[in-house]
Amino acid sequence: MSGRNVVAVDIGGTHTDAALLTADGTLHVHKVRSTPSDPGIALVTAVDRLLERSRLAPGDITAVVHGTTVATNAVIMGDYARVGLLVTAGFEDILEIGTQQRPDLYDPWRPKTAAIVPRERVHGVRERVGVDGAVVTPLAEDDVRRAARELAGTVDAVAIVFLFSFADAAHERRAAAIVRAELPGLPVTMSSSVAPEFREYPRAATTVLNAALLPRSGGYLARLEERLRERGFTGAFQLMTSTGGVIPAALAKDLPVALLVSGPAAGAVAAAELGRRLGEPDVVMLDVGGTSADVALIEDGQARRRYRSEVAGLPVALPQIDVLPIGAGGGSLARVDDFGSLAVGPDSAGADPGPAAYGSGRHATVTDAHVVRGSIDPAGLLGGALPLDPVRARAAIDRDVAAPLGLGGETAAASVVSIADGRMADALRAVTVARGIDVRDHALMAFGGAGPLHACAIAADLGIRRVVVPRYPGLTSALGLLMGDGRYDLSRTHVAPLRALDHGQVDALVGALVEEATSLLRGAGVAAEPALSLDADLRYAGQAYELTIPVSAACALGPGDVERLEVAFRRTHRSVYGHAWDDVAIELVTLRVRAVVPRAAADWAADGRSSRERAPARRRAGWDASGAPVEYVVVDRGDVETGLRGPAIVQQTDTTTLIPSGWRVARADGVGMVLEREEARCE
Repeated sequence: MSGRNVVAVDIGGTHTDAALLTADGTLHVHKVRSTPSDPGIALVTAVDRLLERSRLAPGDITAVVHGTTVATNAVIMGDYARVGLLVTAGFEDILEIGTQQRPDLYDPWRPKTAAIVPRERVHGVRERVGVDGAVVTPLAEDDVRRAARELAGTVDAVAIVFLFSFADAAHERRAAAIVRAELPGLPVTMSSSVAPEFREYPRAATTVLNAALLPRSGGYLARLEERLRERGFTGAFQLMTSTGGVIPAALAKDLPVALLVSGPAAGAVAAAELGRRLGEPDVVMLDVGGTSADVALIEDGQARRRYRSEVAGLPVALPQIDVLPIGAGGGSLARVDDFGSLAVGPDSAGADPGPAAYGSGRHATVTDAHVVRGSIDPAGLLGGALPLDPVRARAAIDRDVAAPLGLGGETAAASVVSIADGRMADALRAVTVARGIDVRDHALMAFGGAGPLHACAIAADLGIRRVVVPRYPGLTSALGLLMGDGRYDLSRTHVAPLRALDHGQVDALVGALVEEATSLLRGAGVAAEPALSLDADLRYAGQAYELTIPVSAACALGPGDVERLEVAFRRTHRSVYGHAWDDVAIELVTLRVRAVVPRAAADWAADGRSSRERAPARRRAGWDASGAPVEYVVVDRGDVETGLRGPAIVQQTDTTTLIPSGWRVARADGVGMVLEREEARCE
């Protein structure tokens, strides 16, 4: 970041977080309410405010890096463009059939999720490529023209998924050229460009999802960049992808499916980097915003990644940081169900109307519960820019929770927070304990606007003794955007016995992937030469699923690598599944090339505020986790000193940290605040 002025903006469901790191290392941060009807309004508003504070002009900004939830929200809401699908003749029902996997194996009445592309917009095309890439049936170009003409006026985008196109994409490329000629201006997505891997259903679902998001996300990014340019911005416009890497907007516009966990990925990048700086390489991440909570595992300073995932019931065959989102945040609605049980989330009040305490919300939320408990200052959030109404918060809790359960208001509020804590703790168990990881040796890194309010209680539930709160918890994901490397991942399926590889053919495939990755980055304006590395998906012969094993930083798989890969695969298989076989052959399935342009460390020496005298600690009455009265010591974040003990509340513009009895501050500096548990019990 040296010598550059970089702006990072992360748009969440409730708030939009922005950070400006100037060339001299000064950090300016700002937080505004999100504008769901047009997310770009909040982004531009935040950027304008940062420029005012720093006294910089738009032309002084080197780059704007954006973490977006536009693609994610479109999937959650089912807000898809109309898509037409061209498939190999005979495979027209690929999306309807899917796989034998079901969300609930023993519920035959569970309704099936409707396919993104209805059957009447799916067209079979006579063509066939074999698994070895040889042409079995030539492409019937008239079929493509006929399909395009029938789709004219009924679709907003077209997806093309031909069988075994990962082995030879010539048919898909020719079909795409014909469709573009017949339907000028309509975006076309080829499976060989999005997910050139075997298993036709995940590949088809990923390709169709990308096509369904293209008009929405592509249009949003184009309009957003235009707004920035109109203000005089001339620098690079970049997006954080699901892998935790940053790519130019020119590439992101054509691959919106790669942005599905853009914001949470930025949080994981920040958690890994801040953990390394604090000497905590093994952490579990808890990012709690207004709408949702995201959890992830960081080990040895690296966020876990996966190459297959699921979003809204759809398989996505693209790499991403392994983040688990749940519907639990400050805006999560609290209610008593028909059976008399208290439920919190996944529905959220969002940014509009927001919690009742915001003045416009009508229903009780987790934020309202904190206001009633006294753990959030009723003077307001965002440094007082968002005043809170404690009377409305209390009325909502009384009406929606306390009265139906026959509880007092404080006890009801404590119960709401406790339920939210339990849901987040269960999510953390899913990414740690359920995978055989002893989480007690990790630290819990809590951020987001609401994360530090819940961190100590969740840590105690999991047996964790250290909690890390970054210096700017409510803006940590935005800071993660400043830390992400330029990164592009490409893959190609090549199934062959590991001990009988045609290394010449493998070298050619890897070389083609390297050339494609570097060409894409170069074409998008990335001048620096990327660092390249190679991974391989391996499996035992006869298995249905693979494990991804690092091959080399030299981007080559030679005969001398085979034995080392076999040992690494068996070791990983034993770690994941508890067993391994020494006498079963191993297969190569997919080659994965990663191109990375390292980003200089995002270090900052100041936060753009003038120095001031240390303010004396204050005291505020409140209620603890059981609903019992307690007196909190209230300290501003800049005044926190090592040794501060709970019950205490640490306030800052972007969040509030709740320190219960039995916890103390072990470290507090410009990187983060470390809390340690002194007793076995936490409020």
